[in-house]
Amino acid sequence: MVWWQWGIAICMVAFVAASVCFVRFLLYTHTLLRLGETSIDRLQRQALRTVKESEKMIEASVILIDDLQQKLEALDAWFQAANEAGEALRRATRSVGVISQTVEDTVQEARRAVHTRQDTVNDLMEWTIKGITLASRFQASRQPKTKE
Repeated sequence: MVWWQWGIAICMVAFVAASVCFVRFLLYTHTLLRLGETSIDRLQRQALRTVKESEKMIEASVILIDDLQQKLEALDAWFQAANEAGEALRRATRSVGVISQTVEDTVQEARRAVHTRQDTVNDLMEWTIKGITLASRFQASRQPKTKE
């Protein structure tokens, strides 16, 4: 064999070797791409699950917040009614004109209790009843004096 034939043979072997390496590289790249695609699919499914769970959590939070807001509005109505009851009591005591300082202190204590502790609606009702009882006792004690 002549030297140029050896050169062509070496080139052919090198070309075949390069082709084999290139094909193996393409197969390896294809495998890596498949693995990447699988990982991306899995991450996408996980992201969708997370989004769905987040949506459920947000919906539950919205429902909870709406419920809490309704309860706070109802509680506000109770306090407003209690405040109006205190106002009505003050107007009634002014119309009588002979309210004692004790009744006034009782109403003020009830008002402070309502503003400082929101969970004392029962205490307010109790103070109001005591104030009304005290006012009626005071008025009853005044009636015999006016008859004499």
